Amino acid sequence: MNKKQNAILIILTFCLLAVGCAKSTVHARQNDGMYRSSTHLIFQPDFADRSFSSSSDYMISTGFDNVTYIWPEGKGNFSKNFNEITFEGKNISCSVVERRLTINGSRIGEFDEGDRVRIAGDGKVFVNDVEFKAPGDI
Repeated sequence: MNKKQNAILIILTFCLLAVGCAKSTVHARQNDGMYRSSTHLIFQPDFADRSFSSSSDYMISTGFDNVTYIWPEGKGNFSKNFNEITFEGKNISCSVVERRLTINGSRIGEFDEGDRVRIAGDGKVFVNDVEFKAPGDI
């Protein structure tokens, strides 16, 4: 191969390695006549810490320990050292360790592999599109 082909190959290899750190896909769905965009991040625990943010019209979901968490408006961080996600919203503060979700210091629950957990800005939690009631709330 000539020098130009080697340079292109090196650049492509570097890009593929960078993409392997966090995979993402973008989904658009229709909601009340408006299209909303959401991004799904899958964190790879072998790589460096990652941060993310969402807004009222741009939702973020994270795949972590085989559970998908969908976040309200705010900012979050995945910490490799503590194997934890922390999230700060307008009215809520969340953390996820393994599959255990804590909101504003209260342990909400532990979820099963494959669950889809949506956290609302007011602190309500929906698991697989059904409002989650903690065992003490029933």
